[in-house]
Amino acid sequence: MIKTAPISPTPPMQHESRRLAALHHLQLLDTPSELAFDRITQLAQSLFDVPIALISLLDEDRQWFKAKCGLNVPGTPREQAFCNYTILHDSVFVVPDAKADRAFSTNPLVTGAPFIRFYAGAPLTVAPETRLGSLCIIDRKPRTFSDEEARLLARLARIITDEIWMRSLAANTGRRLPIDTQPKSVFTAPSMITGVQVRAARAILSWSIDELAVKSGLSANTIKRVEADDRTRPSTHATITTIRATLEAQGVVFIGHDAAAPGVQLLK
Repeated sequence: MIKTAPISPTPPMQHESRRLAALHHLQLLDTPSELAFDRITQLAQSLFDVPIALISLLDEDRQWFKAKCGLNVPGTPREQAFCNYTILHDSVFVVPDAKADRAFSTNPLVTGAPFIRFYAGAPLTVAPETRLGSLCIIDRKPRTFSDEEARLLARLARIITDEIWMRSLAANTGRRLPIDTQPKSVFTAPSMITGVQVRAARAILSWSIDELAVKSGLSANTIKRVEADDRTRPSTHATITTIRATLEAQGVVFIGHDAAAPGVQLLK
């Protein structure tokens, strides 16, 4: 589940032409900030208690941030990007202490602002061997990263790829996506849950609506609409999956999808 830092300072790029073709086809680069993506970085920052969380995309010569928390720059030169290693595999890539790692100790992002010491990145995989970038979290002090934390970060990254494909499909209604960049399984296992399930999960955790709102980075009114299953103002896929990820991070397990009387359990 976790890949640790390699010793080679320059990772070889694999399937790079296909990856770049998918990135440019999806038309994500240099787009305005979008609440659906911003909320996921806010959630990651809160869940992992880190100063910086980023959705990072790699083009030919730069690392560009689609969403960011705790950092005010739009991106970095690609050669400085830790994400170069993250996109080489489907596992979460972790650097416990960049200063102590010879692959990163002289990186300008380590020796200067934002003074990276810890990095964990989950790849944004849109098709087999096609990774656009990463959802990454950064700390200014060394730390460890458990398998459970890696699974949670990877789950949040999958929410981002779901949102990317939904955005693309909405923008290209009526147009078939190129076969080599079509999602393989994004929509085969829907992550939607009902308002009944959300209320039951809150009850198990003894959380108020306000507590869930703070943990998820959503507004209390949004939580109320989800729980009311308000069909006049339906909740977005990103909202539901953010709530689900927040609750599952606390050990909640949802049984079934869109069931009339769904079950909810808490893992001990």
